[in-house]
Amino acid sequence: MDTRQNHSQMSSQQKKAFVDAVLLLKNNVDSVLNPGAQKRYDDFVQVHKNAMMGPDMFMPMPHRGPLFFPWHRIMLRQFELELQKAANDTTITIPYWDWDISGSSTPFTTDFLGGDGDVAQSNRVISGPFAYSQGNFEIRVWDSSPGDVGLRREFGDDPTSYLPTAPDVASVLAKTPYSPGPNSWEVTSEGGLHNPVHRWIGGNMADATSPNDPVFFLHHCYLDLLWERWKTQHPTSDPYLPTSGGHGLDLASKLVFNKTGRPKPWTGTWKVQDTLNPAALGYSYV
Repeated sequence: MDTRQNHSQMSSQQKKAFVDAVLLLKNNVDSVLNPGAQKRYDDFVQVHKNAMMGPDMFMPMPHRGPLFFPWHRIMLRQFELELQKAANDTTITIPYWDWDISGSSTPFTTDFLGGDGDVAQSNRVISGPFAYSQGNFEIRVWDSSPGDVGLRREFGDDPTSYLPTAPDVASVLAKTPYSPGPNSWEVTSEGGLHNPVHRWIGGNMADATSPNDPVFFLHHCYLDLLWERWKTQHPTSDPYLPTSGGHGLDLASKLVFNKTGRPKPWTGTWKVQDTLNPAALGYSYV
């Protein structure tokens, strides 16, 4: 069983192993979706873009609806398994970031995710292992091609953005049911916890191609954990809705990751009901 943890609890060796695995996936592992033009890491960027826009966009859309949590859960797990395979190290897991940037809680350090973008350099990240100047992290997939080949961030520039606090999280965790409706868990968590963080980081994270920034995976890992906490907090509520009759959105619906006729990003198929228990997918949290 793979165990995910808060990045702030990781040792320096664990952080280095995670970063090194990301760089291997970015540079040394061939793409499945677009061989020759991108690498395996970029396939995950492409899948997320296709989930939102472009000629290869597929349906049903896994954003702004109940599929948000199950769909991203599978995407993250596949990324985690690819990291392990690239590094030949099954101890590597995706850490989570709880949106705290105080003290040791910030992931934006030179030995981990790097810092903010530099306005004088078109908001390119200039520190850490994913800075373009290091020569190991080239952006290859954009919302509209071609774009900047360097990773970009714009911390807090969007006036509508914020990093959710513990009281914000507690407020959203209190919401029921899972979906639908403006006061449901899925709607309030995606709109009030997920979206503002993407906008706060800005740069690549503000785009449909947001997985270009590795912090995407730590951000979504925390959201995945919060889904588990929500289920524990509301044991009598359905962990997912709709249960049936959802026209591609219910428990029996197959999760889609590619447009019909286009290459599949990974082997295996999952129904929504297959995602309700992380242990059945091979991981847990501490």
